[in-house]
Amino acid sequence: MESQASQTDWETTDVLICGCGPTGAMLSGYLGKLGVNNILLEKEAAITTDPRGIALDDDGIRLLQGLGLYEHVFTEIGSYIAKAKFISGTHQNLNAKHFLHFDMASSEGQTGHVGILAHKQPILEKHLRSTIEEADSCELRSSCTLTSISEDKNWVYATYDDALGREKRIRAKFLAAADGKTGFTRKMYLEPKGIRLEWAEQTKYEETWVALNWKLHLPTRGTHPSFPLWNLGYTPEQVYDLFFPADFRFLCNPDRPAVCGRFGLSEDRLWRFEFVITADEDGVEMASEEKVRDVVYPYLTHSGSRYGLEQDVSYPEDCIEVLRSRPFRFSARSCNKWSLNRVILCGDAAHVFPPFGGQGIASGFRDAISLAWRLAIACKPGSILDYEHLLTGWYLERKQQLDASLASTVRNGDMVNGKNWSHIFLRNWGLWFMQLVPSWKHWLERGPRGTGPTRYRHTPEMPFLPELGGGVSFPQSYCISLRDGSEVQFTDDVIFLGKRGIFQIVVLLNTLDEVSSAIQDIEEIKTDEFLISPDEATFFLPRVACESAPAGRLDAAAARPLFRTASSNEFAHSTLCNSRPEPRGYSESLMWDTIGGKRYVVLRLDRFVFATCNSKTELERVLGQLSNSF
Repeated sequence: MESQASQTDWETTDVLICGCGPTGAMLSGYLGKLGVNNILLEKEAAITTDPRGIALDDDGIRLLQGLGLYEHVFTEIGSYIAKAKFISGTHQNLNAKHFLHFDMASSEGQTGHVGILAHKQPILEKHLRSTIEEADSCELRSSCTLTSISEDKNWVYATYDDALGREKRIRAKFLAAADGKTGFTRKMYLEPKGIRLEWAEQTKYEETWVALNWKLHLPTRGTHPSFPLWNLGYTPEQVYDLFFPADFRFLCNPDRPAVCGRFGLSEDRLWRFEFVITADEDGVEMASEEKVRDVVYPYLTHSGSRYGLEQDVSYPEDCIEVLRSRPFRFSARSCNKWSLNRVILCGDAAHVFPPFGGQGIASGFRDAISLAWRLAIACKPGSILDYEHLLTGWYLERKQQLDASLASTVRNGDMVNGKNWSHIFLRNWGLWFMQLVPSWKHWLERGPRGTGPTRYRHTPEMPFLPELGGGVSFPQSYCISLRDGSEVQFTDDVIFLGKRGIFQIVVLLNTLDEVSSAIQDIEEIKTDEFLISPDEATFFLPRVACESAPAGRLDAAAARPLFRTASSNEFAHSTLCNSRPEPRGYSESLMWDTIGGKRYVVLRLDRFVFATCNSKTELERVLGQLSNSF
């Protein structure tokens, strides 16, 4: 391999990314923001038009926002899901009463966003790729097929065939594989070296499901004059809403569990239906038009008695355009290691999820942002950092969060897949009883967000200070600049966007009296500005402290780079609330509450706290430990 390193015909970059799906594109986007040179190799010529994943949780929305894509989230990429309903019984009635629902339209949680975005993946990927195109340090190469990987102590070497079939050679400091569960990197390079995709600790779930994507067209009096609901005064839109209701549904049918709901923008009229197949059924056959009609169309047939009619009413089949009907093998698995030497796995290459929680793409996003800042440090010119220690910490942190996501997904799956009648009885009546208690009912309706912020259990490889409140996910709120008061912003955006440092200082004050001393503390601190720059510190005050302040004092404070929290009503009247519901359950004090009232927060790019403290002396000590860690 030393002879390879001495050759002049190896193209060189910092990070080679294999696979430009959502995870690879997000990794490239955040590396681009950090100025890390990276090249993506993608085997497909263009974005796959078939929507695969359709659900993205509030963490995923937050990380899209971090790339500057929020303006596209609810206008082009998708729409929010108001409720996720769990419906029991062997019937085939999408409008049956549910025994539990998750309130996904609220803003409770750590992000200030709704709980679930029902997205159209090709549009999501298009906007992710736009961040690559805009960054000078990123380059996407399509129609490229990876053919070999090798390493020495300093470089990863890869060969690939380009769009014209020519062999190309490239070396990088690191190779990050986001090429899926059947990708070249894991299957051909890492599995022979002992890396395995293993069962998740919580479950050995593995089932084959048929996944359908339909585009619905509206029947009208002109196209379907004999449709019986016209005479009852129904409009085409009302008919669509009757047969394809807006809320997402988990159909806990012991005979055939299923999941269904709309996705994309409302005007797209896209609908997903997934159903499990039994051990004695063939997946390809069950995805055929005939079998799909047997399984799914009964859900689209309503009893005539519902409308006072003698005959049943079905949605017209010729108004259903099939975009996809394919079997998929779903499982809950994770690799025993996510990196070996300089080769790294992320996204579906490292872990796979069942379809019960919308965690597949979101988990890949979390992989990407938490990996990006570590690679930026490891790729710094002249760095002598122990990168294996750094990557081990990344894996251990992500594995903790992944296990929590898998546990939540499996709990949803257990409710959907239950077949034992005694289990179903206890589930339905137990949840009914719990919902008689308002506080329990509210906790249940929060769904996955009811567990509170993610908090890592510390090991020596993890880069945060647990004794100083590190390792907790830092929340996002809404804020307004005291300097101009022009518009409501997300706190993440004023903390991170346009900043140089990999880490940021957040200053949480309680009164205007604290402003001058806090700013003086920050101005007197000297640090390694590659990691963190004190002059980029962001200062926040509670809204109520500013409203009660005399005008003169507020004017003096406004000369500083200060922000105050914004109320839910202010957010509701801002452009950030367009096409999404007004915030419910939002807490203006969430940042202060999460870090226990401390003044100074040293924050990582992945929105996790490195440490918190109260005094300038403590902050200088924390920043010294930060510099020594990297």
